[in-house]
Amino acid sequence: MSQGPWDRLERRIPAVTDRIMRRYVDGSPHYQGVVTEHLHRHMAHTCREGARLYVRMARELREPRDEELRLFRERAHARGAEGLPAAHFMEAYHLCAEEVWHELTLVADGELPPEAGAVLLRWLRHVTREALDAHQQEFQATRSEEREARRATVRALVAGERATGAATRFGIRLADSYAVLALRFVTDHSESIGDALGRRLAGRRKVHRLTEELLRAFSDEAGEADLLTALDPDGGLVLVPSDPGRPDHGLETARAALPRVRQATGIDMTAGFAHAGDHARIPSAAAQARRLLPLAAAPDEVAVLGDHLFTYHLRHESEAVPHLRSLVEQLRTEPDLLTTVGAYFANDFNRRQTAQQLHVHPNTIDNRLSRVDALTGVNPRTAQGLLVLGAAMGIGGPEHRDA
Repeated sequence: MSQGPWDRLERRIPAVTDRIMRRYVDGSPHYQGVVTEHLHRHMAHTCREGARLYVRMARELREPRDEELRLFRERAHARGAEGLPAAHFMEAYHLCAEEVWHELTLVADGELPPEAGAVLLRWLRHVTREALDAHQQEFQATRSEEREARRATVRALVAGERATGAATRFGIRLADSYAVLALRFVTDHSESIGDALGRRLAGRRKVHRLTEELLRAFSDEAGEADLLTALDPDGGLVLVPSDPGRPDHGLETARAALPRVRQATGIDMTAGFAHAGDHARIPSAAAQARRLLPLAAAPDEVAVLGDHLFTYHLRHESEAVPHLRSLVEQLRTEPDLLTTVGAYFANDFNRRQTAQQLHVHPNTIDNRLSRVDALTGVNPRTAQGLLVLGAAMGIGGPEHRDA
C-alpha cells in the first residue's frame, strides 16, 4: 500500500482540525461561532489525536490499542462530569470523521486506498464506543449526585434545617414559600418480578418516570424556583414553590396533575396536600400532608385538611382509638352490619334511602341497627351512639382499612 496519501493527510491534520472546530462552533448554540480557549485546549487536541490514530490504524491495518483510546475515555469522563449531553461530543467525532475523509479524498491524488473507508468506520466505532461508555458512567454519577442533593435539600427543609449547602453546590433554586405534596404510589408489576437487581432497576425507572412527569406537570407553578422531589418507588414528598399569601396555591394544579401523571406513567397514586408558606413551616406542613395521605381513598385523589376535618382530628392517636377500632372489628364479624352502618351515615340517617340503596326492606334496616346495639353496646338511634359510631367509622371503617 502506498504511503503517499497517509503522509499527506498527516501533514494536513492541523488544517483539518481548524475546519472541524469552525463547523462545530458554527452549529452549536453554546459557542455562538466563537472557538473558545477551552475548545482549543481540549477538543482540538482530541480531534488531532483522533485523526492521527486513524492514520496509524490505516497504515498498519490494525485495531486501536487500549492505551490509544485512553484519551477519548478521559475526555468523555470530563464532559460527562460537566453535564454535556452525549449528542454534543458525538457531533464532534462525526464531524472529525467527515472532515478527515474529505481531506483524504483531496490529497489521495487518485491513490485512495480501498480499505480507507472501512478503517475509518472501525475507528469511529471504537472511539465513540469508548467515549460513550465513559461519558455514561460519569454522567450517571453526576446525575445521581444531583438527585441526592435534591433529596438532601428536601430532607433538610422537612427537618427544619438550613438547605443552602447542597442547593448552592448544584445550583438548586430555592423558593421563599412552598406547598407540600405527600404521594403514595401503587406498586408496579415489574417491581415484584425477577431478581433483586431487576426489581431495584424497575423501582428506579419508576421513580425517574414519575419525577420527569411531575416536573412537567408543575412547570408553571415552579416559576423561577425549582420543584423539589424526594421520591421512592412507594411514594415520597414534593415541595412545590407557592405564593405565601394563598394557602390553596398549587392545590388545583396538583388535582389536575395527578391524572396526567398517571396517564403518562400508568401508575396509580394518591396524595395529601398542605401549604407551608415560609421555610419554617415546612416541617409541620409535611407532617400534615403525610397524615392526610391515608384519607385519599380514590385513585388520583388529593386530600386536603378542609375536606377531612373530622376524620383527620380522629386519626390522632389517643387511648380511645383502640376502643373505637374494636367497635368496627366487632361489626366486621357480621359484614351486613358494617355495610348498613356505612350506608346509614352516607344517607344522613334516612332509613328508607338506606334500605333502597341496599335493596332491602326498611324493617331490615331497623333490625340491623338493633343488632348493632346488641353487638357493640352502642345505639345508632341516639345522638351519643351516632357520635361514637361516626368516630369509629372515621378511624377504622371500610374506607380506611389502612389505618
